[in-house]
Amino acid sequence: MNNSDFYKWLDSISSKLGIRKDSFYKIFKYLDNLPDPIIIVETGCLRIKNNFSDGQSTLLFDKYVQSRKNDAKVYTVDINPEATKICSESVSDNVSIHTGDSVNYLESLTNDFIKNKTDVSLFYLDSFDCDWKAPEQSAEHHLKELVSIKKILKKQTLLVVDDSPIKGYLQQSKIKKGGFDLIPPGLVPGPTISGKGSLIHEYAVHTDAKLLFSSYQTGWIGFNKFD
Repeated sequence: MNNSDFYKWLDSISSKLGIRKDSFYKIFKYLDNLPDPIIIVETGCLRIKNNFSDGQSTLLFDKYVQSRKNDAKVYTVDINPEATKICSESVSDNVSIHTGDSVNYLESLTNDFIKNKTDVSLFYLDSFDCDWKAPEQSAEHHLKELVSIKKILKKQTLLVVDDSPIKGYLQQSKIKKGGFDLIPPGLVPGPTISGKGSLIHEYAVHTDAKLLFSSYQTGWIGFNKFD
């Protein structure tokens, strides 16, 4: 599979990706401009075969690194052994699959990458299911993942968090004779990121990382501007 073949394949299944479709295209177009070897690290692996509504991110990443060749590789981790078993049956040998806690795995992988001078092209964080009625625990877990990899984030490293839609607040208004009396700007918070990536976005804002895109998945670059 070459790069052209990859996009033909992606086009053929893109309608199945639903709300993740646009951001997956943005991820791969961004990776197209990064140097070899493409290294992708994912937390939370493919867990149901052919369930594209769930993302199938491991499969997509596997197909992409096959198209890039030149020692491109995917590393993925999941705490559920059934998920890693299904994943191993669905992807090629270009994917290194680990069963265990994602934070511990990322800390170990970070040390290995520092030792071997390996640059990561993409971190895709999706390891802890989000309870939309109480998303704090999932958001905290993903922030821990960010802390685990902070030392190896480069200026151009793309970090994407799934299940992190942008959230806006409706600005209330009062009807008065002759029109609307709008609440003055500044009294209502601006748009922000919800779900799994909410705390990562707060960190990104404080470190001046760049929000590259946001729909249902959100991606940032520039967490470390000096590497």
